[in-house]
Amino acid sequence: MAEIQLKIVTPTKTVFEGDVLHYTAPGALGQFEVLRNHAPIVSKLVAGLLKFTLPNNTEEHYYVSGGFLEHHKNQGVVLADAAEHSSAIDVAEIERQRTELQRRFSDHEIHHQEFHTGLDLLNAKLAVAKA
Repeated sequence: MAEIQLKIVTPTKTVFEGDVLHYTAPGALGQFEVLRNHAPIVSKLVAGLLKFTLPNNTEEHYYVSGGFLEHHKNQGVVLADAAEHSSAIDVAEIERQRTELQRRFSDHEIHHQEFHTGLDLLNAKLAVAKA
């Protein structure tokens, strides 16, 4: 099967660069899959699971906190605010952060919008860790 060149970049480093068979990204309008010879696309990304299949048919999972994706001529570039492999996510730390966020909201240290934004990000990261 033919391959796609995929690159995942954050402001501080290149997280992944290599050939993949296909990938799925968390678009602002929902998850979408990119296959070889996909039409050119630019999409806003939201926090969630970016997954792809390597040429050896193993699947990799990454958490992205948002950003943009550009795909053109079988080359995909993900410009993410933050990205990390699912194996690097510390589930206990995410649970601790959720508890702290809930405490801060209960104590009126943060507003409704900040609470829900933070909770959505933590829940998305937790879902990737458990995928």
